[in-house]
Amino acid sequence: MFAVAIRRAEPLEESTNKRMTYREMQMILRLEGEDGRPVDCCPTIEEMVEPFGGRTREDMYVELYRDGENVQRFFEYSCRLDVVGKPCRFVDRKFSNRSICVQKHSYTYAIIKSPGSKIGTEEHRRHHHRERHHFPAFSGNTVSGSEWTLDYIRVRSGCSCEIMPKPKKKKIAAKTKKTKSKQRQPRDQESDLET
Repeated sequence: MFAVAIRRAEPLEESTNKRMTYREMQMILRLEGEDGRPVDCCPTIEEMVEPFGGRTREDMYVELYRDGENVQRFFEYSCRLDVVGKPCRFVDRKFSNRSICVQKHSYTYAIIKSPGSKIGTEEHRRHHHRERHHFPAFSGNTVSGSEWTLDYIRVRSGCSCEIMPKPKKKKIAAKTKKTKSKQRQPRDQESDLET
């Protein structure tokens, strides 16, 4: 696998374990924002990869085409290791503990090995026909037909900052109980007066 990292700054060790101070935020902006470039809340690393296989939209592992020097290459954008699964940078302190940097994925075309049997190939074609995708088949060395076809595989596509909503408190249930108990008291007093 061949990887090229772009725009990599030295991470602040302290900032990954606790909320960043204003001074730490300014330092990151100066280090990573050289020449007026924008700075991400959840920075990524761009990598060029040459995988042997990949996952389809149906989460099926497939073999990717490669023939000597002819290898499929994909550009992937991965969360930097110092931020993935941690609170997002530059987020207001009220939301910092509920924020998290999450790896995102998308799908891109790849030449994959066709399913082995004719039944599998027909099922594969029918499935994609329903979705109105028409993938060409590439001639192979097999007698039964094409060995390779075009399909989608999953690739890393970026790092996103997600903020979880604040959990709802169960005060509403407590208020309902108080209201019911107040309503019962007069009824109990009325029954005492009747006897």
